[in-house]
Amino acid sequence: MPTTRSSRKGHRRLPPLIVHPLPAAPAFAGREREMEGLRLFWRSRPGVLSLVGLGGAGKTAVAQRFLQEILEADPSDGLLVWSFYEEPDANAFLQTACRYFGGGSTPDAYGAGWFHLLKEALGDGGRYLLVLDGLERVQRQQTDAGGIYGEMEDPLLRGLLTRLAARSGNARAILTTRFPVADVERWHGKGSQVIDIDQLDPEAGRALLRSHGVRGEDGALDALLSAYGGHALTIDLLGGAIARFFAGDPAAAPLPGPDPQEPGSRQARCLARVLRIYEERLPPREVALLSRLCIFRFGVDADALEAIFLGPGRESVAGEMAGIARAQMEADLEELVRRHLTVREASGKFTIHPAVRDHFYSRFRDPVQVHDAVRRHLTSLSSRPGIGPPSDKATLDLLEELIHHALQAGSLREAEEIYRHRLGGNDHLNARLGEYARTWRILRRFPECPDRSALYHCLRSFGRFEEALQSRPQNRYIRLLNGCLSALACDPSETTRRFAKFLQGDSTPIPERSPDMPLPAAWLHLFRGDLEQARRTAESERELSLYQDDVARGGLALAETARREGRLDECRRQLEEASLWILHAGSQEHLCLMHLVRARLALDEERLPAARAALEEGVHTARESDFRLLLVELLAEQARLALREGDPIQAREAAEEARTLARAPETRFAWGEVSALVVLGEVLLEQWRYGQARDVLAEGAALARRLGDPRTGQAERLLREAERLVQAPPRAG
Repeated sequence: MPTTRSSRKGHRRLPPLIVHPLPAAPAFAGREREMEGLRLFWRSRPGVLSLVGLGGAGKTAVAQRFLQEILEADPSDGLLVWSFYEEPDANAFLQTACRYFGGGSTPDAYGAGWFHLLKEALGDGGRYLLVLDGLERVQRQQTDAGGIYGEMEDPLLRGLLTRLAARSGNARAILTTRFPVADVERWHGKGSQVIDIDQLDPEAGRALLRSHGVRGEDGALDALLSAYGGHALTIDLLGGAIARFFAGDPAAAPLPGPDPQEPGSRQARCLARVLRIYEERLPPREVALLSRLCIFRFGVDADALEAIFLGPGRESVAGEMAGIARAQMEADLEELVRRHLTVREASGKFTIHPAVRDHFYSRFRDPVQVHDAVRRHLTSLSSRPGIGPPSDKATLDLLEELIHHALQAGSLREAEEIYRHRLGGNDHLNARLGEYARTWRILRRFPECPDRSALYHCLRSFGRFEEALQSRPQNRYIRLLNGCLSALACDPSETTRRFAKFLQGDSTPIPERSPDMPLPAAWLHLFRGDLEQARRTAESERELSLYQDDVARGGLALAETARREGRLDECRRQLEEASLWILHAGSQEHLCLMHLVRARLALDEERLPAARAALEEGVHTARESDFRLLLVELLAEQARLALREGDPIQAREAAEEARTLARAPETRFAWGEVSALVVLGEVLLEQWRYGQARDVLAEGAALARRLGDPRTGQAERLLREAERLVQAPPRAG
């Protein structure tokens, strides 16, 4: 990571980190309206700005030109550029962002977790900018039972964008995407803005055509623009086609016209007509090469193209490329780059614009055979000794791509074999590595999900419990976190019944083990104040557990036990150890419980800003996933923090909401109600509402005594203080 330096405002300044350079438009023209909108956004309050438009509309080119402008004239305190076209792994992006904005800090170094470090780093007041290109790669592309069109698939990335839109800190994000980001629409006109990138104005369109060598007066070029529209990619490729195939004469170019073979919007038909010009007039060898480039989702280099398509024995997959030498292939690649039909990345890979890829891929006569050739090539690259499933990102990426090509080649059995045995399936990808987002991507590619258990765990980790239960309806116990205690107290499962009844205050034995329970059995002993039994139960569960998600829950229980014992260093150690898996996995239920422990530790250490950050994250996560049980505890801690910060009004709001949630008929969370009543009594004392405080604390003390809650003494002490103040003479003045 680069070293920092101070900015003119006193904030640290980081050298820009451009992970994926954005390709510049070969001939940028016009776009003054869009550029002015970006300048205004950069000068105004923080938030999120989305550049939205069809593929090829010029979103990335506008973003790149704006980046060039601010780098020269108005630099940020930190700039990170990431392309989801190049790397669609949201976890990889968030980890990179954490290391960059955290000044090189990593979870391994600090153990507090990269997501928290990132949020805290972005919240230090610096004017930071994130540019995220191709966000549609990680957005939901249709509305269905699982969510709505435009939502982020990854919960942590969604959390980051919603916090930026809510103007948490001084950071800004510029997004390019084909469709609006549904998750930030609630802040539209406030912390979220949208600029539609659709059409070039006539002046810009004429300039782009002339940059290719298209000749003619303004009227002739305007007629061409009127026929084809102002879509940037369409006009760029049209200019190249006229220059190459029609000697630069716009009058010789064919007009789009209605074509029943090209359904869709007018703009889509016009782009398809231009691409058909290339398809019809390029040398067959170049068309074959262009089509084969479209097979590769993330680009391909010349070495791989040669290995797959050139040489003896490969004629059946080479098509019109059969028999050519590498030198000829490289010359053809250069021509495609020059015509803007492909792009050479800094890495040496050749990539295709998604709109161009869609067209030429759909025209492929036999993609199955070519996918199979790619599959064989990737298989040779991924061959490895039998040392168990991999954990390094490069190998995981390679095997995920191998599954994609196996499926496209119709090798369903082989794809499932790679998933289950080479990637380890649910037990390795999810339970050990916490690769829920990757598993989710893989499973969605199969025509029918081959692993309903893994799908359940993915959806559960995202906090989408109702969807998860469609795959495992018998696992109703996960709804404990939703606060559905009254229903679960009658559940057929004895363990589930015991948990629900205990949480509602009934005297019932605590189960010895709690594998896969969202709240471990050790936590129930903590409610009761039996720290020794909590430690033994958590250590036993962690030792016996086969899966890392249960190990992490045990670690959090051990951290909370150590905190209550006053061993804060041990609490921090256990918390750091558990957070490594939790923050990589992004499991919402683990995150929420981790936020609660982190906040309590920070309060014990009088680190109030750190406590506030942890509680904000915890409350946000609990509300987003409807974890009402944990929300009660988080709100009670938020009330305590507000009291320490001298804000009794906010403290009372949080405490009263916690009490309301805990008392809800469907919940009746007795231990949480004690938390809410005790802190509410403290708040009322602080507000001199002694009579109300006495009544609330009397109720809290009685409930605590009935439960055997360790806070009984605290509640009774506060009650005695309230009774004394009620009887004391009124204050003078």
